[in-house]
Amino acid sequence: MKQYFTGFFTATCLSFSLFLFMGAQNTKASSDPIIITSDNGTTKIGGGFIEIDSPSGKKIFDVRVGDFNHGALALYNKTGKMSSKLSALESGDGYLKIHNEAGVKVIDIKSSSFGGFFKSYNAQSKQTAYLGTFRNLKGGLMTYNEKFDLTSFVGTSEKSNGKISLYNNDGNNVVRLGSLYTNGNSADGFISLHDRYGEHVWHKSGKPE
Repeated sequence: MKQYFTGFFTATCLSFSLFLFMGAQNTKASSDPIIITSDNGTTKIGGGFIEIDSPSGKKIFDVRVGDFNHGALALYNKTGKMSSKLSALESGDGYLKIHNEAGVKVIDIKSSSFGGFFKSYNAQSKQTAYLGTFRNLKGGLMTYNEKFDLTSFVGTSEKSNGKISLYNNDGNNVVRLGSLYTNGNSADGFISLHDRYGEHVWHKSGKPE
């Protein structure tokens, strides 16, 4: 009986050691990426990422666990410059960034707690437009010149009417169109003109005389 238990204990230890060895081998094998090569390029598959390289060796596709443990997908042009990226901010709101041939971001589309919005940029990374929802939950379009100076606003006013404002290259408001609520007006249309310094010069209300 003693020999039986000794043999059983020895066999159990050997089996346990074998499982530990196999587990260590599997862990080591899984830590190395799988590499698949063909005439069309190279694919690498590893823990938390998949990468595809072109036949010239330039990365053209990448999907992985990104910043803040969100998923991230990136595409690259044939020269290896990033052309677009899809992921999420720390808050969990999604975003899409689109780049030009030089890898410079020119389009930015994001979601937020108050709504979605779109931004465009010139080749010098200066913002040129904003289209979407503002923090007051109202929509609008803002355009900027090459120096990121505001040139126009078309959107919704604080009283939820349509509004247009135009600005000169000094940043002064020179034209305003919208709805008027003062001097006996009640959502009547109006236009207001200002001089180069933004000082009011003339206005006209749509209210009948």
